[in-house]
Amino acid sequence: MKYNGLTLDRFQEEACRAIDAGKSVLVSAPTGTGKTMVADYLIEQTLNDGREIIYTAPIKALSNQKYREYSKRFGSDKVGLVTGDMVINPYAPLRIMTTEILRNILLQESNDIETRDDSEAIDDEIADELDKTTFIPSDTQIRDLDRLEAVIIDEIHFLDDPDRGTVWEELLIYLPSSIRICGLSATLSNMQEFAEWLSEIRETEVKVVIEEQRSVPLQFTFVNKELGRLSPKNYKKQVSKLGKENRDGGGRGRKGGGRGRDNDYKKGKNRKAPRGKRGRGGSSHLDVFDVLEGDHYPALYFIYSRKMTEMLSAQLADSNIGRSIGGRADKRELKKHIADFEAKHPKVLSRKLKTQLTMGIAFHHAGLHVAIKSLVEGLYEARLIQVLYCTSTFALGINMPARTVVFDDITKFNGVEIVPLSVREFMQMAGRAGRRGIDAHGDVVIKLDPKSYKEHEEVIAKLLKKESEPVSSSFNLSFNSVVSLLDRYDEKKIRRILERSFKSHQLALRADTLSDEIEDVADKGDVDSKANRKKVAHLKRLLNDAKRPRLWEQFQKKVVFLQSYDYLTEHMELNAPGRILKNIQFEEIFVTELILAGTLEHLTPEELFGVMTGLSQNLPRTARVSRPADHERWDKIIDDVEYIFDSDIVYGAQQLAGNESTCTGQLMPLGEMWAEGKSLAEIINEIDNPTDLSGDLIGAFRRAKDLVGQVRKINWEDVERRDALRDLMRRVTRDEVEVVS
Repeated sequence: MKYNGLTLDRFQEEACRAIDAGKSVLVSAPTGTGKTMVADYLIEQTLNDGREIIYTAPIKALSNQKYREYSKRFGSDKVGLVTGDMVINPYAPLRIMTTEILRNILLQESNDIETRDDSEAIDDEIADELDKTTFIPSDTQIRDLDRLEAVIIDEIHFLDDPDRGTVWEELLIYLPSSIRICGLSATLSNMQEFAEWLSEIRETEVKVVIEEQRSVPLQFTFVNKELGRLSPKNYKKQVSKLGKENRDGGGRGRKGGGRGRDNDYKKGKNRKAPRGKRGRGGSSHLDVFDVLEGDHYPALYFIYSRKMTEMLSAQLADSNIGRSIGGRADKRELKKHIADFEAKHPKVLSRKLKTQLTMGIAFHHAGLHVAIKSLVEGLYEARLIQVLYCTSTFALGINMPARTVVFDDITKFNGVEIVPLSVREFMQMAGRAGRRGIDAHGDVVIKLDPKSYKEHEEVIAKLLKKESEPVSSSFNLSFNSVVSLLDRYDEKKIRRILERSFKSHQLALRADTLSDEIEDVADKGDVDSKANRKKVAHLKRLLNDAKRPRLWEQFQKKVVFLQSYDYLTEHMELNAPGRILKNIQFEEIFVTELILAGTLEHLTPEELFGVMTGLSQNLPRTARVSRPADHERWDKIIDDVEYIFDSDIVYGAQQLAGNESTCTGQLMPLGEMWAEGKSLAEIINEIDNPTDLSGDLIGAFRRAKDLVGQVRKINWEDVERRDALRDLMRRVTRDEVEVVS
């Protein structure tokens, strides 16, 4: 079977045939095998039939890339983008959305999912306001559900994400079964279990298509300055040899070198070690690039720190090896792209960064200025970047393969402690190595010093085995979901919804397994022996725990909590606070309490935007923000906001939800500056931080706009306030934060 002039692989053809047959499909394949082609096929079929389709993605970078890609392919009039901080053409037949937005849409209506024409969205008066500047993600509706053919859910395995996974489950539960789904997933060890649950809640067969082989195989090697570059097998031998020599007193003065370089690991040969210093410190990123020959570029260098992506990029550009790499860059084409960029975005690029980019060396992280991030992605897609230092989010779904992927480490800090990479995380990043139709194989290079090998040997073996962890549910309803469900369904229906979750499905399977184990003990006889009695008692305790209606218990706890603060009546009906909460989709209890306390009531529109900015983003510990000139005014506002932040209800809500609210007072005056028309450059000058925080600020301004829009809906009857907030939303929507292409 051919599509777009290409002969499809076996799994792609199988999935496309299922789509032709009108089925939902779940495609599981390693990163880089081309599973998104299945989504492209479904989109094209749907648009050709004059129907509508939604593409959901877990991160904005992927949403933006798909928007650019599909706009070029199908025309910008047919493609819309709705993320947590941007809305473009929201009623196009093909809409790119973050998963949270679509889940919110499905929960917005009090009756069955139905939506309205723009002119009926709230009333005739709002019709004139639905432009780019005042339209916010929470305004988005599905105007005609009958026209929606399918929903593509990229990275569908994200439902086991501790912070955001519930959204994936809710989406799959609430989405009417008449709408087809196309789920794209990394390889999972429990794919059949996941597919069975999907088929059950979709009330129809979900065709499962699995591909385990990559079209471009991966080749793994280790690099350090002592041994050079070696295959895992030869590396282990050399580490053992080093250990023996050290025990025998040989130390570093061993005979025969034992230093591998580049591809000689395949032949078992040893050649010279990398050029450069032979100090006692560990290997550096420069040691890695010192042993990579010219045909190993472009290279992605994964490191799990924004600060380090910027530092290492600068170090490489300043080094001899960096200048050698830069010598291969297409400087003429790079300078053309940079000149075009500066014409649109003057004073955004520093001289230092411009020099790096001209060498084909760059960095990419979530905090980067949105325009620079777009430039870097564009240069990479144009194959003009030789080395890109990036954080792990660059690997998440974005179709930007490289010749080589380098891991600075196989552990990372998860916010609490340093932990090994999971197999799925590792393969998500490693899978970017190897460009289809260009490379015979992709190189995956792990920087690892001999002294660390024993410590990481077990993790290394697990990663190289490439057997991914199972996907597990992390279902945990938000307070907004609780009141939205109560406003829409009775208790019986809500309990049925919770029982349809993947969490409940997995608990039921666990209960079945335990029952079988108890039966096995009984079948083998001698149940009354001391050891078997203990075993059966233990299994029965586990069985009772698995049979507990945990999700219903969690739901009831949140209901009782909301009742105790008068959000709900004793009959679970929504009181005024509950009706406010139903409209707040971010920092739900915190914002609702600020409204109820009147804290926001007397703020100017600009001050309100500042407060919402402070609720939208944390700052790194390293950041220092200048104190505003009129700090007494802001000290009072921040004290009032923090008083609510420290209240029992906000603290209790955090404990029940298992997350922390955000209240960054330092950001609030900066949000006001943006609302007053100050430029991003002026605002950034107020912050002293080792890394660029432009992207964080821009994201905060966008989310603050959405929050202002939600607050505006609650103030709808106050025409003067409503109009003032409409004008505010128009002022804060400026080109500096609206870059997606």
